[in-house]
Amino acid sequence: MLTIDQLKQKWGENQATSPKPGQLDNDSFHKIVKSRVKKHTNIAMQYFWASFTLQIIVYALLSHVILRYWGDSEIIYMAAAGILLFIPFTVILMKKFKAIAIARPKSAASGEANDNTLHHYIAKRRNLLDSFYRFKKWYELILIPLASAIGVFITFKLYVPGGVQEHQSGAIIAFALTLASCAWAIQAEDKRNFREPIQHLDKILAEFRVRGDEEE
Repeated sequence: MLTIDQLKQKWGENQATSPKPGQLDNDSFHKIVKSRVKKHTNIAMQYFWASFTLQIIVYALLSHVILRYWGDSEIIYMAAAGILLFIPFTVILMKKFKAIAIARPKSAASGEANDNTLHHYIAKRRNLLDSFYRFKKWYELILIPLASAIGVFITFKLYVPGGVQEHQSGAIIAFALTLASCAWAIQAEDKRNFREPIQHLDKILAEFRVRGDEEE
């Protein structure tokens, strides 16, 4: 990926050879920068869509379990607890998703103002992404163990005669394997969908600051 300074140099070269240098070339430069920001943001947005789809599936499965096994109070309570456990995560997910999706740079009259506006736009997207990532890390410390325990309990209750009570060793092993697989998947998705995009946005913001200091 080209750095901001490299993009600025390329813009300057194009402006010098353009028959009509000026605002059009300046706009083209900003479009290039915004396309880089959008690229990294879209990587994070892939998580939002995948996570939302997964949560819809979870809600559907747990609701189906409640309706089918309405006479079993243990299953109803556990399935309902699973639904309630995911609701805060879904609410914050959609709130942050909407905020990032509608974030747009405002127009400005001069090139200097455009630089400031573009910097604010990048910083806003970066901060929204980082805010959800910090919430995600904190909430998953609660969500994953409890959701795994509920999943193991319901699975043993429905498909293993005697349930967890008569197969405690198997339930513990299943719970441990579930936690381990979730931890591995979360580490991979956090790196790809959050840490790397945030690092790229931080790098762009740092290059803006360096260029600002040089101009002063």
